[in-house]
Amino acid sequence: MNKIYLEPIAKAQSLVAGVKAQADVLQKEGIVVDVERLQALCSSLEQAGAAQDAAEEALKEARAVAHNCLEELKACYSDSKNPIKQCFPPETWLSFGVQDKK
Repeated sequence: MNKIYLEPIAKAQSLVAGVKAQADVLQKEGIVVDVERLQALCSSLEQAGAAQDAAEEALKEARAVAHNCLEELKACYSDSKNPIKQCFPPETWLSFGVQDKK
């Protein structure tokens, strides 16, 4: 999970634990802490962080596939146009779809 989420979650969970441990003291002072909401938000953030991690991993894999395809396309393109460039004069390259200029 992203580090930016871990610290706030840890702080909120620590607060929840402390509030639960000191509930009687807080009650005497009239302090109300919405423990359930803190816990629910921690849970929601953990789930959102996990979803983000999964999406980032999927993007990383898709980017790697695209990069490999690009490299393969460049190599195939080069292998395909080089014989044309070697056998025909530059004036005719465009008629073969070779856009290189000399």
